[in-house]
Amino acid sequence: MAKRVLFRVKSTLFIFVKSREKKGRCNNATRRMLLSTGGFALGGRGTKLDISGCRFSLYPMDSDFVSIILNALEKTDTSGVWSQSDALSTVYRGKLAYVADAVRGLFVNAFRPGVHMALEGQFSKGCPGDCDGDSLLTREGPVPNLPLVGEKHFPVQAKIALYPMGIPDYIDKIAGVWRMAEKARLNPVSIHYATRISGDVHEVFDYLEAVCRKMEAEVPHYILCFTLSVNSPTQE
Repeated sequence: MAKRVLFRVKSTLFIFVKSREKKGRCNNATRRMLLSTGGFALGGRGTKLDISGCRFSLYPMDSDFVSIILNALEKTDTSGVWSQSDALSTVYRGKLAYVADAVRGLFVNAFRPGVHMALEGQFSKGCPGDCDGDSLLTREGPVPNLPLVGEKHFPVQAKIALYPMGIPDYIDKIAGVWRMAEKARLNPVSIHYATRISGDVHEVFDYLEAVCRKMEAEVPHYILCFTLSVNSPTQE
C-alpha cells in the first residue's frame, strides 16, 4: 500500500509517494548494476519501448499555493501516464501524447488570474540509461485533459533550450526548431543559452509537443528544457 506524505518547501508543495519496488521498475540497484558492468547502451536508447518523459516543478507565487497545486492535481487526469513526485519535482512517463497532455492539463488547471506562476521542466526520450519500467504504455484513444482545458486561454512567456544528443549535426536540428517557432508565430528571440517564445498557452504547448515529436523521429536521444511563466510582475 502506497503512503502519501504532504510537505512544503518555501512556496512549493510537493506530494511524495512512497511505494514498494515493483517488478520491472527502474530502481537504483538496476542503475548501479548497469554502471558497474558498463551495461548502458551508449550507442542508442536504453529502452526500445515508446517511453517519453517529462520532469517538472510547479511554482505558484501566492500565499495560497497549497490549494492551487492540490486543486490542479485533483482536476488533472493522469490516467494515461506513470507518475511519481519527490522532494524536488514530479515526473510523468508514457506515450508522448499523454505525457504532454498531462503537463498541459496541470499547468492550465493551476492558472489563476493575477497570480504569478512558473513551471520548470524537461521533456526527454532515448536516454542510454533509461529502462523499460516506470511507464504506462497501454493507454489508447484521445488524450483526456485537452477537451477539459482547451477553452481556457491566457498568454504565456517561455524559454526553451534543446539538446539533440548523439548526432554531429545538432545545430541544424536546433535551427529547424527555431524555424518551427517562427512558423507557429511564437516570436522566437535568441538569448544566452536559450530561446524565448511567447503566445497563447495552447499554442506554446502544441509547439513543445511538436518539437518533441520531431526529435523523437530524428535523433536517438534529446532533452528539451523549458520554463513557462504567466502573470510575471517584471516590466520589459
